[in-house]
Amino acid sequence: MIKYLGIDYGLAHIGLATSQHTLATPLPSLHNDSTVFLRLTSIVREQGITHIVCGIPEGTLAPKVIKFAEELESIAGLKVVLTPETLSSQEAKHKLHEARASLAKKKNDHAYAACLILEDYLELNNVVY
Repeated sequence: MIKYLGIDYGLAHIGLATSQHTLATPLPSLHNDSTVFLRLTSIVREQGITHIVCGIPEGTLAPKVIKFAEELESIAGLKVVLTPETLSSQEAKHKLHEARASLAKKKNDHAYAACLILEDYLELNNVVY
């Protein structure tokens, strides 16, 4: 069974989402600290992840995302596909606001951004189940 992990990389938080079909489900965001790779590899194992998709923005953050993806690929043993994303966090915040989401959901906006990144990737690559 194919299962995707979507990642919205941020300097302070890393948003996560999973998908076994065209709709993604948010996971709790992680603090981007020295334990992030240990926690990510644990999630990959526990969730049965087979594919990893990480959004890469334009601009100054891009080299950090590339380095992060290379490290994750090496540690997790899975290819990390980089997919273009621009302003996914802002789009997620806007959609959560429009939906009158709870404060708890609004605080997990990076995970909802990861959902958008993953869903866009699946749609652009015609991934259907």
